[in-house]
Amino acid sequence: MGDIIIEETNHRAFAMTMASFFMLAASTAICIYGFMKENKFYKIVGLLVAIIFLIGFLAAIIQATKTKILFIITMDGIIDCPSIGGYGFISYKDIKEFEIIHLHGLETIAVILKNRDEFISKLPQNKKRLAKRNLSLNQPAIILHTDLAKDMVPEDILSLLQKRLKDYKRLYE
Repeated sequence: MGDIIIEETNHRAFAMTMASFFMLAASTAICIYGFMKENKFYKIVGLLVAIIFLIGFLAAIIQATKTKILFIITMDGIIDCPSIGGYGFISYKDIKEFEIIHLHGLETIAVILKNRDEFISKLPQNKKRLAKRNLSLNQPAIILHTDLAKDMVPEDILSLLQKRLKDYKRLYE
């Protein structure tokens, strides 16, 4: 059994692509209007802005086609790697269980740790602050944000995590 990769949706990049496309179309229309009315100002401004938005549109397409990994479920643990606030590798030996919680109106997966203080002490300083902040807000120390998961709902991800945790415990405990 290999690693399970949960990808992140890229709504922002898609929105930027569409915005760049519409701005490119508008600047092209201005340039065409300048050629039809023989107005140099509209021709030059439309052409320059169209070139700028063409470059922006191409960059947005490249950004939208990149796949971002939300987290990876391995045989030994979870690699949490979203663009903001990932914890890195979390071993199954530190995990007691998983559960779905509602946080700010979204379903997320809480990682319930066996020894919370020991795990937090091993984290880098910025991740340690994030975990302590979560605890001060009466939340679990580690939260896997599944709202951006591509083509998966939190219940599906939870079942995959629970199965891997059960397999790990059966093999190593």
